[in-house]
Amino acid sequence: MASQASSGLDPGGASQQTRKYKRTMNLIHPNDERDYIPIADHGLIGNLRTAALVSLDGSIESYCVPHFDSPSVFARILDKDKGGHFSITPLEPFTTKQNYLPSSNVLQTKFMNDAGVVSVTDFLPRPPLAPKSSLAKPSKPLLQWLIRRVECVRGRLPMQMQCAPAFNYARDAHVTTLIDDDSISPETLLSKKDYEGILEKEWGQHLRRSTGSTVDSASSDSEDHLDVTSTTNPLETPKGHEDIPEKPHKKALFESPSVTMDLRYVVHAEDSHGGDGDDVPDIELNLLDLSKKGHKGLGAEAEFELKEGQGVTFILRIVPGSNMPEGIAKDKKTPTIPQPSSAEAVKQQAATSGVASTVGQGSAVGFKVDMNLTLQDGSKKAFVTGIEAGLRAGSKNGKRAPDDPWLTKDLVASLLQTTNKYWYDWIRKSTYTGSWKESVLRSALALKLLIFEPTGAVVASPTFSLPEYIGGVRNWDYRYSWIRDSSFTLYALIRLGFTEEANAYLEFIFDRLRDKNPDGSIQIMYTIHGEKDMEELELNHLDGHKGSKPVRIGNGAADHVQLDIYGELMDCIYLGQKFGKPLSYDDWVLVREIVDYVVEHYNDPDLSFYLDTLPAHLPRHRRRDSSIWEVRDMKRNFTYSKVMLWVAIDRGLRLADKRSLPCPNRNKWLEARDTLYEDIMHKAWNKEERFFGQSYEEKDVVDAAVLIMPLVFFMQASDPRFVSTLKRIMKTPEKGGLTSNNLVYRYDVRKSGDGVGGEEGTFCLCTLWCVEALTRAGNNDRALLLKAVSMFEDFLLYLNHVGLCTEEISDAGEALGNAVQGFTHVTLISAAYNLSRTMHTMHEPVA
Repeated sequence: MASQASSGLDPGGASQQTRKYKRTMNLIHPNDERDYIPIADHGLIGNLRTAALVSLDGSIESYCVPHFDSPSVFARILDKDKGGHFSITPLEPFTTKQNYLPSSNVLQTKFMNDAGVVSVTDFLPRPPLAPKSSLAKPSKPLLQWLIRRVECVRGRLPMQMQCAPAFNYARDAHVTTLIDDDSISPETLLSKKDYEGILEKEWGQHLRRSTGSTVDSASSDSEDHLDVTSTTNPLETPKGHEDIPEKPHKKALFESPSVTMDLRYVVHAEDSHGGDGDDVPDIELNLLDLSKKGHKGLGAEAEFELKEGQGVTFILRIVPGSNMPEGIAKDKKTPTIPQPSSAEAVKQQAATSGVASTVGQGSAVGFKVDMNLTLQDGSKKAFVTGIEAGLRAGSKNGKRAPDDPWLTKDLVASLLQTTNKYWYDWIRKSTYTGSWKESVLRSALALKLLIFEPTGAVVASPTFSLPEYIGGVRNWDYRYSWIRDSSFTLYALIRLGFTEEANAYLEFIFDRLRDKNPDGSIQIMYTIHGEKDMEELELNHLDGHKGSKPVRIGNGAADHVQLDIYGELMDCIYLGQKFGKPLSYDDWVLVREIVDYVVEHYNDPDLSFYLDTLPAHLPRHRRRDSSIWEVRDMKRNFTYSKVMLWVAIDRGLRLADKRSLPCPNRNKWLEARDTLYEDIMHKAWNKEERFFGQSYEEKDVVDAAVLIMPLVFFMQASDPRFVSTLKRIMKTPEKGGLTSNNLVYRYDVRKSGDGVGGEEGTFCLCTLWCVEALTRAGNNDRALLLKAVSMFEDFLLYLNHVGLCTEEISDAGEALGNAVQGFTHVTLISAAYNLSRTMHTMHEPVA
């Protein structure tokens, strides 16, 4: 047996117990040079406006404010040196765990060391749900803050906080200043014990409630404020205390050309009985210079030690009243560097106006104080002499704006409780009772984070330019609302009983249908605000995740013609009619126009041309069909697109029949639907190899997208043609298939060029489509059903430590692509729903 050895994690050593082993597995050493964190090692938090990735070691790695598609403030995941980060980590070696609070999107990261355990709770606040609708206007304002609550739950640990923003995708310089924080409540600055001690012993003052010229505890006048009387000059330092240091409560102010943000903090402590304690931690912000790593402005840092019961909460926000960036900043000119804010100017303005004010950014607040007292600055001494006297009067005469309330420990605790309750109240509305419930509900919570509440739009992913293959060029910006992805997302949420989100998205869609292209077509994707322009740019100054270049913002696929979107859109509208708000006549006319467009163009060869092969004058919406995979190299009649065009017409006919809606072109629709079906069965079918090919032109290429056929009821999963295709896809790539280690590639990029180049991993979407196809085919073949269970259980192993999934998985099991990927969680829900239902129907053992 190994000899006893101290773990070496206790700085003191004396109180450290000895162990018979050395703890080395997964130990993180803070002094080591930090490299890129794997994509899978992140959790996601959000507020239905934007989202942030939080790494397993406590760093905000990706954060765009104020919206999903706004420029980044932190993008360390795309450039470990200059991308920008907001990290909180121990200064001693540690191991780490990360989890969501139950039924919530509030994320908790724990740092563990033999000497102590510290918990960091990260969240973007949400107001409570309205009584009857999660989409109704909340009663409280949405505070667009990033909150990081740090608490020591055992022992003690030295900690370090670094906030190093890199504005506008690390393109803009900024000025950082440390100034007094005027949003800190006087009650926060002085504990009751601290206040009373200084007040009684050093200044000889006492508190009394006023009744005429005296103080009475029974007084209940309309102002109900405290009065302070003094036996000495309250602005003079007491004798014997001239050397008492003053430490005003500071905040860090970051001023860039596009946005001004500040970093604030509030401390708290608990006593041994769980009540408020007075032994709060000592926090001091300092400037952080990372210019050698490429940063264009100073950051802020703090080193502090927390012991059991102590905590500090850091809050990053856009300063109320400052500029709010909108979307992607395209100006590449050298930015104008703002001048630092003048604290002295704020002082002078307060003095000349006769209004008492602390120094800092934010609303000046007036306090009603005793006539013998004057508040001149925001120091600790000045607060003692007068601010308590006017605190209650200030709550009536000097209210702060709703989006800039007093920052107190009680407010932070309330925001945490309210946010946690919001997520719990939302997810408990789920009607899902099947197997794999934990994974299904976590996927639902992840999908909810992708919704942009103001418009109802759904982003494909809240991140941008994470690689589909490490070192490769397939790095796309997914912070937009694809018709396809959004429609599938709403399908999954409807299945779980969340119909309000479906109604909100359909409103977004019908607004887009009212703004169709001149020929009646619609765009494949829109910004979350409903705009059509999303110019694709390459940010060559960023290194890319693990060197995967280029880093892209915007998305050139907006110019694609992807005919499949009409099928996904119509399927979504059809499901919305079954479970959500009924169609109005005017909306039915819009739907009818979409189907008419599909019938007119479903066989039009002009829709297949590649963008660069056409004359410049040809409208972009008439240039090419790129299908679901956004192929960029040549014209093709993709099988998947043809199937989804069939779906568009079929759902239009079903809507007309089920709702008895007028359909003047019913016969044309019927003829087109039948013609499409026959064309697919003849032109996409490879008779020799017996599988459906990727396109009419390349029937020899296997494509996992055709797995959609039985899922949209194009054909029965038991049809011999589909079963043969399914079995071909299930073969390994070496044998002509697409499946490796129970994971499915979308197609073989070596055999079918797509105009992009580079390699990629297996597609989670395709794997889960395969699970669902096997499930449906398993109704008639038990072996296929058992294979579906095996494949699904294997796939769940690739979810990360908090149940989230990316777009792709490498051969080595590494997560690839943008995270969190909505399409993946959508298909996980659908696969689990149908597999669980089928297993129950067939009386098979379920998970």
